[in-house]
Amino acid sequence: GFSIALTPLPARLRFAPAIHPLPQGERGRECEIEGAMSTSNIKFRTGSKESPTEPFKRAVTSALRAIARQPELEVTFAAERPGLSPGKARLPEPARKLTRKDAAVVRGHADSIALRIACHDPKVHRKLVPGNPQARGVFEAVEQARVEAIGARRMSGVAKNLTAMLDDHFHRGKYDEITDRADAPLADALAMLVRERLTGMAPPQAARKMVDLWRPVLEDKIGARLDRLKEFTEDQSRFGDVVHDLLDALELGDEASADQDEDDNQDENREGEKDQSGADGSPDSDAAEEMSADQSQSSTEEM
Repeated sequence: GFSIALTPLPARLRFAPAIHPLPQGERGRECEIEGAMSTSNIKFRTGSKESPTEPFKRAVTSALRAIARQPELEVTFAAERPGLSPGKARLPEPARKLTRKDAAVVRGHADSIALRIACHDPKVHRKLVPGNPQARGVFEAVEQARVEAIGARRMSGVAKNLTAMLDDHFHRGKYDEITDRADAPLADALAMLVRERLTGMAPPQAARKMVDLWRPVLEDKIGARLDRLKEFTEDQSRFGDVVHDLLDALELGDEASADQDEDDNQDENREGEKDQSGADGSPDSDAAEEMSADQSQSSTEEM
């Protein structure tokens, strides 16, 4: 008799990134997500001198760069709000004793930023964004819901991460304790309704009371217009036009930004230092369009 010894495959052959191409929009920026990686089932090995979270950070960084299609993107982790500036992304510092929930929240922030880079055109946005502060807050929150919906529809792991991030944000903000519609931000509620229309996913648990306070009013006034948004998920420009129709129906209508002719570099700078903070309904720059108002702070409070 004889035996055959099987040599395990090298690590680089045991794991390969999946390819997730996305359709090209008719107008606006082409949005393709390639090489997206899932880190959910990877067992990390740490060197004797590095923090236990370093392998997790490396995996999240790789996935963010792959989805964003920016292999040179600088990714840092800090106890600050997640942010995006030209060539740089900042994520919450993960807890040393990382639970599955904690990991999903950090991944959700990474996926949100990556999708923003891959599927959002700042030039198109600048031409469409309203000047009215309230209308602008709603428009930006809904635009972030659009880019996140693109990733959620294509990758189930991304959908779960984004849901974890959003639920964490709304829970920490005590949105689940809101009982009066006057205390429920319109931008957040409408963004969650848009997410529901685009993905078929119910609002995160901690946001459901807030959404239900607004749902009857919004469905009555703009339900049919909300249904139209799904046709244009991949087309930022046409999607933005429908959002303007929504704003008009809500009597929040405003002319598109008058800054259309500004230098493109200035636009990129305004997109810089994105605070991932659209969810408070009052972002203060084009950059503050992430759907997660205090998500980053909330993500780091436990860390």
